[in-house]
Amino acid sequence: MLPLRTVEQRSPTPGPWVIWNQAARLGFEINCGTDNKCVDNLKVDFNFTRSSEVKVGIEELLNVTVTVENRGENSYNSRVILTYPAGLSYRKFTIQQGRIECNSLDSEDGLSRGRTDCTIDKPIFKSKTKAFFIVSYGIDTNSRLARKIFVTANATSGNQEHAPTSELYKNKSIDVKYSIFMTFESSLSYNNFTFGKNDLRKPVQQSVKVTNDIRALNFTVVIRVPVRLGEKDIWVDLSSLQIPDCQKRNDEKPSVRDFVPKIQKDKVVDCSVATCRVFKCNTFLERLQSTTYKISANISSRWIEQIGLQSAKYLLTSTASLEYDKTQYIYFSTGSDINSPVRRIEAEVEVYPEPDFTKEIVGGCLGGLAFLALLTAGLYKAGFFKSKYKQMINENAADGPSPGTDAGATLPE
Repeated sequence: MLPLRTVEQRSPTPGPWVIWNQAARLGFEINCGTDNKCVDNLKVDFNFTRSSEVKVGIEELLNVTVTVENRGENSYNSRVILTYPAGLSYRKFTIQQGRIECNSLDSEDGLSRGRTDCTIDKPIFKSKTKAFFIVSYGIDTNSRLARKIFVTANATSGNQEHAPTSELYKNKSIDVKYSIFMTFESSLSYNNFTFGKNDLRKPVQQSVKVTNDIRALNFTVVIRVPVRLGEKDIWVDLSSLQIPDCQKRNDEKPSVRDFVPKIQKDKVVDCSVATCRVFKCNTFLERLQSTTYKISANISSRWIEQIGLQSAKYLLTSTASLEYDKTQYIYFSTGSDINSPVRRIEAEVEVYPEPDFTKEIVGGCLGGLAFLALLTAGLYKAGFFKSKYKQMINENAADGPSPGTDAGATLPE
């Protein structure tokens, strides 16, 4: 056992005699072997607990799980120092195994790195011992981090010698993504056509409003509009189908070729059954800024007859979706699906048969004749015609020869 020594001043990194003195005061035996040299063999490692990336605006904490192992002789005043970038803030530490104490200082100027200092089983981190703990750092929604951030871990001790196989330093990186969220609002239009009339046209005006809710970014709105069903164009003049501030791209073929049964069942004409024209609208929006895209053209009736329903309501459905840098941004969702939504832009198209009034006319005539016959029979039974006839006879009798005239006389020859 080494002799005890005393000191009157302590430096930030105390010498071994100070460590031994502290250990002796606490009743620990200092065992450095026969050569009186304490050679520890520390191994430090860490991982980002259950995280493959930092999700700014979605996750509130970045947890760093630290493992420390002493594979050599006793280690005195052992500690692990973590450094982390500005933009993260120290929140707490959680002990998994061992006696751990941590304190931390965040970046004060936004440029320097923060520092977390944790003691391990102070004062003696015994041979063949492990310690585990988790350090949690807060992620502010408005944090401005690099695309990739680094965390370092450095193990130290008061031992004068460390084994050559010691692993005292680790540096690991993790990707950073920023949450985004968009709100879509679309209008619903209505038109109707007479079945069998294939030369009709009606104006259609639709719009979709996109609002950026979280942070400024560049992105692309992709709008897909059904333009052809089978061999029939849905719009009168496809060249006039334009969306301001958007560029036309290649048409996309439908996945369903036998479209009639599907449309008859679902009453929906979308890109699964119709050829769709793709428009891409590149834009930049600040937070809470919005933009509106308008679809304006004349819809034709020529595509309706092939579906085979003389009376129906169809939803002609365009869609709006987002494209963005997925290496930098992640779409915020309360569910498990982190993909951006697809917004439906619907136009209701009603078709009805051409009116045929033949039955109504024939039925009306027959009904009128039947009513007249019934009315005549009723009047006859009521004696209307007899009383009327008697009245006519009486009126004729009243109109006979005037007084002084021989009714039976004949004119002279």
